Amino acid sequence: MKYSVGFMMMLSSATSLASNIHVYDSGYQSSYFCLTKQLFNGVPKYCGATGTYTHKHIPVAVEKNNNHFEVFSNNENGNLVTYVVKNYNQKIKVHTESNWDDPHTNAVVDIDTRGYVYVQLSSRGLGPKYRSGHLYKSTTPYGTQFQKIKGLPDHGNFNQSYPQLHLDNSSNRLVVFTRYEYVGQKAVRTLWFERNGHEYKLAEGGHYAVSDTNDDGQIFIAYNYHPNYDLDRRSNIHVIKSYTYNSDWYNIKGEKLTLPLAENDPRTLVYDSEANGTYIYVKDIVAEEPGTGGGVHVLFTESTSFDPTKGSRYVKELDIQSANKIAVSTITPTNHNYSGATYLTDRHAWAVNEVLVNGNNHQPYFGGDIQRHLRVNGSWQHRGTYADGGNYTYIRKVRGSDYKAVASKGVGEIDNGNTQIRIEVK
Repeated sequence: MKYSVGFMMMLSSATSLASNIHVYDSGYQSSYFCLTKQLFNGVPKYCGATGTYTHKHIPVAVEKNNNHFEVFSNNENGNLVTYVVKNYNQKIKVHTESNWDDPHTNAVVDIDTRGYVYVQLSSRGLGPKYRSGHLYKSTTPYGTQFQKIKGLPDHGNFNQSYPQLHLDNSSNRLVVFTRYEYVGQKAVRTLWFERNGHEYKLAEGGHYAVSDTNDDGQIFIAYNYHPNYDLDRRSNIHVIKSYTYNSDWYNIKGEKLTLPLAENDPRTLVYDSEANGTYIYVKDIVAEEPGTGGGVHVLFTESTSFDPTKGSRYVKELDIQSANKIAVSTITPTNHNYSGATYLTDRHAWAVNEVLVNGNNHQPYFGGDIQRHLRVNGSWQHRGTYADGGNYTYIRKVRGSDYKAVASKGVGEIDNGNTQIRIEVK
């Protein structure tokens, strides 16, 4: 067990019902955010613990060569502070965003082929509300001393939002990200890709994306789009793919695409929620190895309303084996569009058979118990719930690990007691 002696294992009456879900509280205070400027029937659009926010920041924890690194944020004296933790007990302050509490500027962490650790903070916004992103690199392989290499004020503007790092499948730096832009007077989000310093636009819309690579050098991106650029109207699922060693992009039929794509290009559409009047919130993606069955798996919530006080919502999976073999499965109902879900795999991600989901806290804000769901004979079955009265949010798998995740834990709409959490299923 890699956890230090000082960490406390959370116990409750529910533990016996989910003895294979092991939850560890790091004791590290993490951030909280409540969007009180957007209310629905007096309820914030979202509210709760955000240390590991959002699902479109990939990854927030990684393991390689017996080293574990994770990132999270904390609110401190009106600032948002980013921390890296190595091997569960070395906590390092990397960045302070002054006079700021927006968790959209949270970080991601990844390790390159030589063992250098990169921490990238998301940029945010447009115009007077803009905040530059920041990029830090360890001074030694697997080290805990970081030097800043990009980002205002002293290292140039770094305009990459919702960064998704893929550093270990190529000698190149590979990053999926969003860029905030104006179309006329309207602020929009567009989908971009960086390959070793060269940035190019993938799609004119659809910034809510998740991405994954596999050992065969493929990278897949699943994303939605916003009809009429309305950010609350999150519709459809599109999937595109490339290879880590070239710049060509394809749909799942293998047809080569010309970039940038239209925001709702029918050639890349794999799931049409707009026809049903429902909304899509992407949570995770795993690209399996073709030699082990293949397939791309997209985890998402489908909701009848963007209003957290109305409608119904379900966590679902899109299993894409080929262009002619796409299956949709319902895993479980959930309480909020922003409640978390993640795949769990072994370190190779050769097969996708397990999901962790935030349970229902019976409140119109995200979070809840930890539910485990297992694929059995092609269908998803509930296999246990961990409950101790806390709201677990933004559960995220640990890249390169065996059935591990991190999460934030909060206490509802109270701005205290939020901590960084580790989860292991065994």
